[in-house]
Order: sequence, then structure tokens, then C-alpha cells
Amino acid sequence: MTPGRRFALVVVALVLAIAGARSTWFSSDDAVEPGTGDSDVVDFLTAERQGDWAAVERGRSLRFPRDHGTHPDFRQEWWYYTGNLRTREGRRFGFQLTFFRFGHGAFDEYAESAWRSEHGWMAHFAVSDVENRRLLAWQDYARGALDLAGARAEPFAVWVNGWSVRADPPAVDAQFAATLSASSESASVTLSLQSDAPPLPQGEAGYSAKDPRGDTASYYYSLPNLDAAGMLVLDGRAFEVTGRVWMDREWSTEVLSKDQLGWDWFALRLANGDTLMIFQVRGENDGHFRYAVHVDRSGRARYFDPKDVLLEPVAWWQGETASSRYPVGWRIAIAAANIELSLSAAFEDQELNLDFTYWEGVVDVEGSVDNVSVRGEGYMELTGY
Repeated sequence: MTPGRRFALVVVALVLAIAGARSTWFSSDDAVEPGTGDSDVVDFLTAERQGDWAAVERGRSLRFPRDHGTHPDFRQEWWYYTGNLRTREGRRFGFQLTFFRFGHGAFDEYAESAWRSEHGWMAHFAVSDVENRRLLAWQDYARGALDLAGARAEPFAVWVNGWSVRADPPAVDAQFAATLSASSESASVTLSLQSDAPPLPQGEAGYSAKDPRGDTASYYYSLPNLDAAGMLVLDGRAFEVTGRVWMDREWSTEVLSKDQLGWDWFALRLANGDTLMIFQVRGENDGHFRYAVHVDRSGRARYFDPKDVLLEPVAWWQGETASSRYPVGWRIAIAAANIELSLSAAFEDQELNLDFTYWEGVVDVEGSVDNVSVRGEGYMELTGY
């Protein structure tokens, strides 16, 4: 998102899809082991748009519920759910459930097969156990055939095998109501999600640039304050939890520009009711592209000029088994809104070491907004390190 934020994740999956084109089947057995990728992945990240995939252009209006569903004319898209949860006693958890669709072209030789699909799907599920300072993560793959994986706008649903988010009959005035469900051998989560606020367009009415020139972009919106309630089961022990979930939704065709290396993304909720989303796409020689939006408790959104956003890493971590060194502490400042925040990981080792590796997990934040002290929590994603 990724920022844009999920570019590298989806792109690597797309590389795997192309590599597996003969069978159109995707499984973890086909995946690249962490650290074994080669320059072909980088080459693909910097590739220009090819074939008949649609381009992201300014002026397209977001429409709902249409845009909750798939956009098969674009090469990739994702539905990204991250949440901060607590038990009644105050025990903290975080979770991530993400769904990726990536197009890989037609296979005419399999035109008569029910297994034929022009779309591959990938999902990640992770739980952060803050009290015990551990992260558990899983992945799944499926083709977009035989109802194994897919998404639709009405009634809304997105799923990969047994992991899903599916619409509930909406409560009065609910803009979005759904049940989120995922399970693994050692953890599961089932949550009712609901928001009465409309989707928040990112960028220019949903057109989200990823570089100063506007060479790369996605369509992007968020549901930053989904109320969540349900059950989390960890190691056979069930916890009743409540909290807030942030949903990011993007689709695009182009990926990173040739001089971009990765990104840092922050979705924060403050105790005063404000929310703040910031990302930067890092470029060579500190040529970073930044974006921020602040939504106050009344729902008023304020977007900022990239040059007014300061992101400064202040603490780094690399564990004994970690693949990279990550900036897990940050100073965040937006002078135009009188925002000054200090952000830190709730615990440092929240690296997902799946078929490819990145850091994503629970963070704490404190500082001031308009000279009033604030605290909060949220999620951070770090890629390209």
C-alpha cells in the first residue's frame, strides 16, 4: 500500500503466478523462499504497464458498493484488514487478514477446464500477541476458479479458501457490516465489523499517486474505524475481544517507479477520536514520496502536501533470526496541522517470514495535536529493507 502499500507483496505473487502459468496452480510449495529471490523480481517491480491491463487515471469517481468488489481489468488489487483488539481485562492483540488478487493473462489451451482462471489469489493471516511478545503468521494460495477464491460487490464478500470477510445484513444506517473469519492450526479470529461512516477516499478523490511525477498510482480508499467484536482463539484458549479495524482497499496496474525501493505505512487511532494515515514510498538518495491524511473526531478529513510531512526513524531492530534491519521507532510531524508524534512498536519482533518477508504489526503512539497531549495505537508496515 501499501501504501500503495502492498506493491512488492502483490508483485512477487504475480511473478509466482507467471512462473506457474503452465498449471495455473498456486501453493506454498511453488513460492520463493525468503532471501532466495533474484534480480528478476526487481526487474518486474520496475516494469512498465504491458498488455491490455487498464491504467489508473485521474477523474474516475469511486462508487459503492461497486468498488468493494473486483476490478479484473487491472492487474492487481487487495483488501487489507488490520486491527487492534483487547479483552475485557485489557490484554492486547493485533491481527492482519489480507487478500490479494493478481491477473496473469489467459490460458487458451485450458479453455474447457473448470480449473482455468486468469486470476491468482493469495492471503496472509497474522496475530500479534502483545503480552507474550510474539507474532504468528500464515499464508494461503488459490486460483480464482471453482469458488476457491474471489470477491464480489453485492452482497460483499472476499475469500481465499476458508478465510473470508462476508457482508452481514446491515444494521440501521450502517455503511458497512460484515463478518471476518480466519483460522489456522494455532489461532483463529471471528469478528463482526461495522461502520456507519462512508469510505474515506485517499489521494485525489481516490486517485492515489505514489511518486511526485504521478508516474505510478492506484485507486485507494479506506474504512479506518470499523467497530469490531468477537472471538480470538490462541493456542486453544478463547478470548472475547473488542476493538477497531482498519480496512485498506486498492487496485492498480503499474507498480513502483524504477528508482523506488520500498515503503513505510502507518495507520493510527488516537484516544481523542482522531485517525491519521501516513505513508512514504522510499526512493534512491532520500527521494521519498510522502502522503498523509488526518480525520478528526467529527469526520472532517484534511490532506497534506507531501513536503509538509516529516517521517524520521529514531530506533532500529534486527533480531537474531530476522532477515532485515527495520526502523521500529519514528518521529512523525506535520507542522501544518500542529501534529507531533512519537511512534514505537508494541514489541519489536513482528516480522512476517512467509514466502517473502516484511514487518507489519502493532504500534503505540504518543505526542500532541494542536498542543493537546494524545496517546493512541495502530499498525505499521515496513517493506524493502
